[in-house]
Amino acid sequence: MERILYHGSEVIIVKPVYKQGNVHNDYGLGFYCTSNKELAKEWASKKSGIGFVNKYSLRDDNLKILDLTKPPFDNVLYWIALLMNNRILSSNLKDNFPRELKYLEDKYLLDVNDYDVIIGYRADDSYFHFPEAFIRSEITLESLNSIFLAGDLGKQYVLISKRAFDLIKFIDYESVEEKSQKDYYKRKTNADKTFKELLDSDRYKKGIRMRDLVMDND
Repeated sequence: MERILYHGSEVIIVKPVYKQGNVHNDYGLGFYCTSNKELAKEWASKKSGIGFVNKYSLRDDNLKILDLTKPPFDNVLYWIALLMNNRILSSNLKDNFPRELKYLEDKYLLDVNDYDVIIGYRADDSYFHFPEAFIRSEITLESLNSIFLAGDLGKQYVLISKRAFDLIKFIDYESVEEKSQKDYYKRKTNADKTFKELLDSDRYKKGIRMRDLVMDND
């Protein structure tokens, strides 16, 4: 299947470089793309208001793909386990919830080294509050799932193997206007509002919480 992918950046990237980037991104070291052009525009402009959307094609018929949005790995706990393994966690989370983090690592952390590509939800700084709150048992698993079903997070398409990097082909690019930065902050504001409302509504709600999963595992 040939996919059209977009990467938002402050620079034009004709050839993505294998093993270059931030190891603490959602899925570790890789080249992060999306099939959603508007989302790529937001990523490109979020810092300075200007940037570029780089457009690529990738034929992935023979690539090994881990798709966290489809069975058998669409359980949100697989996604959270990868996030907690790759992102820099607050001292509060590491010091006060070691059993919860160990539970996710033991039960749901996938070995991605054999894959070429990961498809999964994004968790920028705004949306990372949701899985953090779940680890602290502040929101239920049911509420966390509802966030993903709403589709606001968007999907990331992450190249992680040299094979995938060798196959991606640059098509062209376009400049991003300042409007995209406003769209980014509008999305961020909506995420912050949703998070606050969720904390308030989940305070006394019945449902599965992280502490329940840990206790059931003891």
